[in-house]
Amino acid sequence: MRLSGRRAGADPDIVRVAPGERGTAQSIAAGLRAASAGQTVLVAPGRYDEELLIDTAVLVRAERGPGTVSLVPRTPVRITAAATLTDLMLAGADCGDPLLRIEDGSAELVGCDLRGGRIEVSGQARAVLRGCRLTGARLAGLYATGGAVVLLEHCVITNVDGIGVVAGGSAQTTLRDTWIDSVTGSGVRARGTARVELARCTVVAAGRNGIRVEESATVIGLDVTVSRSGGDSVFAFGAARMELTGCRLTDSAAAGVVAADRSQLVLTRCDVDRAGATGVVCRDEAEVGISAGSVRGCAGNGIFVTDRGTVTLTDTVLGDSTYSVLHVGGTGRLTAAGALVGPSAEHGLHAIGAGNVELTGGWVRGCGLAGVSTADNAEVTATGTVLAGNRNGVVVGSDRPVRLTGCVVDASGRAGVQVGVGAAVELTDCRIDRAGTAGIVFERDSGGTVDRCAVRDAEGSGIVVWTGASPQVTDTWCTAGAKNALFVAEGGGGRYVDCVFTDSAYPAIHVGAGATPAIVRARIRDTELDVDVDPQAQPVFEEIRLTEVARSLLPPAALAASGDPGVPTAAGAPATGGAVPADAAPTEATRPTEADLPDLLAELDALVGLDRVKQDVQAQIKLMQTVRRRREAGLAAPPLSRHLVFAGNPGTGKTTVARLYGRLLAALGMLERGHLVEADRTTMVGEYVGHTGPRTQAVFRRALGGVLFIDEAYSLVPPGHTNDFGQEAIATLVKLMEDYRDDVVVIVAGYPLEMSRFIASNPGLASRFSRTLTFEDYGSTELTDIVEAQCRQHEYQLADDARAAVHDLFAAINHGHGFGNGRAARQIFQRMTEHQAQRVADLADPSTDDLLRLTASDVPAAGSVA
Repeated sequence: MRLSGRRAGADPDIVRVAPGERGTAQSIAAGLRAASAGQTVLVAPGRYDEELLIDTAVLVRAERGPGTVSLVPRTPVRITAAATLTDLMLAGADCGDPLLRIEDGSAELVGCDLRGGRIEVSGQARAVLRGCRLTGARLAGLYATGGAVVLLEHCVITNVDGIGVVAGGSAQTTLRDTWIDSVTGSGVRARGTARVELARCTVVAAGRNGIRVEESATVIGLDVTVSRSGGDSVFAFGAARMELTGCRLTDSAAAGVVAADRSQLVLTRCDVDRAGATGVVCRDEAEVGISAGSVRGCAGNGIFVTDRGTVTLTDTVLGDSTYSVLHVGGTGRLTAAGALVGPSAEHGLHAIGAGNVELTGGWVRGCGLAGVSTADNAEVTATGTVLAGNRNGVVVGSDRPVRLTGCVVDASGRAGVQVGVGAAVELTDCRIDRAGTAGIVFERDSGGTVDRCAVRDAEGSGIVVWTGASPQVTDTWCTAGAKNALFVAEGGGGRYVDCVFTDSAYPAIHVGAGATPAIVRARIRDTELDVDVDPQAQPVFEEIRLTEVARSLLPPAALAASGDPGVPTAAGAPATGGAVPADAAPTEATRPTEADLPDLLAELDALVGLDRVKQDVQAQIKLMQTVRRRREAGLAAPPLSRHLVFAGNPGTGKTTVARLYGRLLAALGMLERGHLVEADRTTMVGEYVGHTGPRTQAVFRRALGGVLFIDEAYSLVPPGHTNDFGQEAIATLVKLMEDYRDDVVVIVAGYPLEMSRFIASNPGLASRFSRTLTFEDYGSTELTDIVEAQCRQHEYQLADDARAAVHDLFAAINHGHGFGNGRAARQIFQRMTEHQAQRVADLADPSTDDLLRLTASDVPAAGSVA
């Protein structure tokens, strides 16, 4: 007789399992035998030690919901039909064995808790897991193979001694809104020809890779976060392909992304942050494409390309790497369009071996060695790229030429372009501005071409040509060098045609002994002396034209016939303008000395709150002490930016810290006086054309030797006003900061979000303000401490009940946008003194204690405080 498993009057579509209860199935297995396709097996609470084969299309559900039914099989539960399991807890006897095998049909698990064994889906089975938790398995949490199709939604896979999810064979696995953490192997692994799709998933603390794809498998990821992987966040091998969109790969112990063998990897709008090694590695014959994403904060390189790897970057932000941001070696190839590269302690781009690089547009900034550096047989081509604020702009050390077209090399700490021994460069329509030593340096036996370029405002000579070097320079400006416009050393050569040499502090052209340059149809302008030629030199001068040259040593035959043939058209021809005139010395007291440093640091430490800011300022001071000691020892100083962004709400101590910062730098001898000059939009921006520049220059002059503090700096670039005069103020400020970089510190301050917009408004700002100090809002206890400090300063005593009342007042006040922080604390103190004065005035004979003490009755009500 077949067991019905139903009591009289029960739902005919339900088979109940309730051991010990008459008229019901006494085990789940019995209930399954009694059930027909489409029926529900309803399981009463309890523990069931059973072996199950589910081969009928039924629903097995816990009668009282999750956590009430425990199924503890000694062998794997097998499903071979379109069955559904809901709200069950399954616990395996051995975590290394399968807990559940789905071998056929289309099974679904809803709200199930699966412990101590993996789920295997094989053959042509279909499996759906919704709201399930898989924990405590060994080898894998879920393993899909054959032609299986698996979907996980809102699931958690955790504490697996192995891999979280494995897809092999030709399986197709989809994970949506699923969390994987604390697995000793990889979080997700795809191999064979399997396909894995992830959407809005998180993989945390995988022991090896967060996501691993190999052989001919495919992984597609959307809005996935992979963090704290013990190995690489993402690893691709074989002929695998991976496409990630809107993903974040962060805090890996090894690399952020590795593409090896013949794999293909595409990252779109992805962020690779704080990799423990290199951000993105492309090796063997792999291909990597990165678009509209970022690679930052890496302990190794940002991008590393070697062997025959190929990387394509589009509108990508790369920086803050310990080693070079971009490293290309082997016969690797890198193509970048619109990339923002830097800062870095080493190179922006380092190309070695037979690496090949093409840069289009973009920026390379803030690199401690060089913006672009080549060696061996590497080849680099850059078009329309800006290299700004690097120690050296471009260093050419390979035997293949570096080609720059339409590029700007600005504010290099040393040479703008340095062409190494035997190397060559091709510069076309480029600008090399404000180099710290020389604009272009051709080292021994080097060469190349410079065509239609401008070399301006070098702190040494404009173009330097050493022994055996022989560049071809045409239609180029060399202007405002602090030494010579053109310096040709002993034995140097080259040909210089249709060039302009102007406004140099030394003779416009220097020619050393044995040098053989040919200078043809040149214009020499605005200089004291045209040439300085060693008697043993053999230069050629033809058709030279002189304008505003005080003294000429050129032979008459070298001069062109009278008449004005015009000026060659060069890229970025200089605009006229004068230096900022000197201003009166600051009226501050005599600057602090090193003996005052301990007292100043103690004053900083005594400020209420601001723990992070204090640490950052102290770190800056230690860095500058090291810089000073290195200079005193005759060593080169490391890259150093003293300018700061103070981001915080009003009343958080930004002006106070800025004033102390200036005095600390003066005590270290890094500033002449260390005084503070405060400015804002009203003091810098004029009301009509031509008014803004002089106003900005005037306030800047007052700050020379000290700190220029610009509050609410974002007001200089109001949203939606592209033609606002504030842009002129910023451009003027950026130039002055470079011209007087050792004589002033500029601090810009304001609300955090608005300051980010301000820094992004001008490329020059981002390169000069590379460090942000965040001033956090004060809590109620810190605000109370400020009130108490005001009491001590003004000779009042805060009673215990008053202190408690002040703390409660600050806890009740809205600390939202516009709250005054320390300013509000000072206003409340003032209100308390006013209340106390009214109270004491009513006393016939107030005592000294009455005059000193502030009580709870003097604290204003919360509703009366704005």
